[in-house]
Amino acid sequence: MDDIALNRPVKKRSRIGLFAPLVIVLVLAASWTGYWFYVAHDVEKRISVHQALLVAQGYQATVDRQRVSGYPFRMYVDFDNITIIGPTGKGFAAKQLKAEANAYALDKWVLAAPQGLTLYRGRVNGVDFGKAEVTGRSLRASVSGLLKPVYHVAIEGVGLTMTPSDPTRPFAFTTADKFDAYLRPTPDVADSADFLVRVSGARGQPKSLIGDFSPEKPMNLHVEGTLNHYSAFNSGVRAWAAAGGTASAVKSQVTAGDLNLMLTSDGLTSNQAGHLTGKAHIEMKGTFNPIDVLGALRLISPENMTLAKPLLNLTLATQGTQKFDLDFRDGGAFIGPLKISDAPVLP
Repeated sequence: MDDIALNRPVKKRSRIGLFAPLVIVLVLAASWTGYWFYVAHDVEKRISVHQALLVAQGYQATVDRQRVSGYPFRMYVDFDNITIIGPTGKGFAAKQLKAEANAYALDKWVLAAPQGLTLYRGRVNGVDFGKAEVTGRSLRASVSGLLKPVYHVAIEGVGLTMTPSDPTRPFAFTTADKFDAYLRPTPDVADSADFLVRVSGARGQPKSLIGDFSPEKPMNLHVEGTLNHYSAFNSGVRAWAAAGGTASAVKSQVTAGDLNLMLTSDGLTSNQAGHLTGKAHIEMKGTFNPIDVLGALRLISPENMTLAKPLLNLTLATQGTQKFDLDFRDGGAFIGPLKISDAPVLP
């Protein structure tokens, strides 16, 4: 090897490769930032569009202010003084409502009302039932599957207190340890939804459903079933019933002290006047007075108690296990041939 080759300067390696990972990170960060702000703007737009749709459908839908935050990986939407009330007068208002989702998975949202809710109870047979203030240690909900016909919905309240605006029209319960409600698509059945409602440790004031049913001991309630023609249910119970809607596989259990009451039905619906229609089987266990139980559940009217008492006292004991059927038809509730009350009016 000659002297010229030995003295030739060594070519330096390029340092571009050292900066490549940093460049990639910066490009990804810029892309994600653009995506996040695009999604945030889209979320605000969708909220405005949905609000306009509700107003067009006759709802009162207002909000003083909404803010979107959470960059880089979350999507928070804070609503101040939000109100949504339907044409029937049913709805809610909240001083503060918080919604949260992953920025990369916007089909599931978690909501919380840290300052409580105001429930608008709506009108039944032209009578406005006013409002009820709802407070608790926790008021939360989640909604997922927003791209599907039937959403997954879960609602939870812990340490609840219900305060009605009109004391003469008390809510079903005044306090409850816990409230749960769930809705999900029925597996392998189109346009159908399974539902579940549970109330634990509920107490009520006099003249309320739970206050009359169990004035001294807390009550637990469990209701489940399946709603077909669910798409029509969003337009109200009567529209749903007119479309052939039925609640099937209904199971409802009420416990208070040693009293256990179970109601089951293969199918319940509503007539055009809003009255419950269908047959239900009732089973009572424990110590009870049949007249008092049916009266507390609003299944026998005061004016019919005198007429029904001889029949019920003959057919139902006040201890052990007793079974009988209720037939909701023609706007009334019947035990055999005896009408004991008007059928409940559904919202």
